[in-house]
Amino acid sequence: MLEVEARWLRARLQELPDGELSPLLNLGSSDLHFRTEAQPWIDREVFAPLRARGAEIVHSDLKTLPGVDIAADALSEAGLSRLRAVGARAILCCNMLEHVTDRAALAERLAALVPAGGLLVVTVPFSYPYHPDPIDTYYRPDPEDMSRELFPGLRLVRAEIVDGPTYAPELLRRPWLLVRDLRKLAGLRDSPSGTAGSRLRWLRRPYRVSCAVLRRE
Repeated sequence: MLEVEARWLRARLQELPDGELSPLLNLGSSDLHFRTEAQPWIDREVFAPLRARGAEIVHSDLKTLPGVDIAADALSEAGLSRLRAVGARAILCCNMLEHVTDRAALAERLAALVPAGGLLVVTVPFSYPYHPDPIDTYYRPDPEDMSRELFPGLRLVRAEIVDGPTYAPELLRRPWLLVRDLRKLAGLRDSPSGTAGSRLRWLRRPYRVSCAVLRRE
């Protein structure tokens, strides 16, 4: 998750009353270390303010790891049942749809978890390099298209493409990454878009994220 993306999420969640945010289910949460150490802005911008408001937050991922409250696969009946038992009023699904082979099936399960009046907040890259976790299908939609394609039963409340940083600051901090990127530009094909694994194309153009807030009426 980009830091600017986390700040966008914080702003959108701050606009909502407490009763619409708890319990909040965070799907594809990763572990506590990732949220607080590897990318500390995730906890600082998104979850710490929610905890301060007294929201109940349930983190879910595929694996049993520290900081994962429910290890469940939403595509399995058992996993869906465990997630539904949370009784979530709001659901976060951030940077997950590009990492599944059947995103339509996942979207159907996500929508099934949203109760009447409930919210689903989704983010997905719009302009970003190939990043397998463990795969990357290179799904890069704009938020309106994503809403129409994957969540026809939910009303799109807000759609925005958020601009993040370029690759340049990261390369200045870690110049040895240039070797990796040049090798990929030289023709080591590692993604559906050929040499998209190289981040050099983002030296001057920003990373961008599609963000959407949806509601079930």
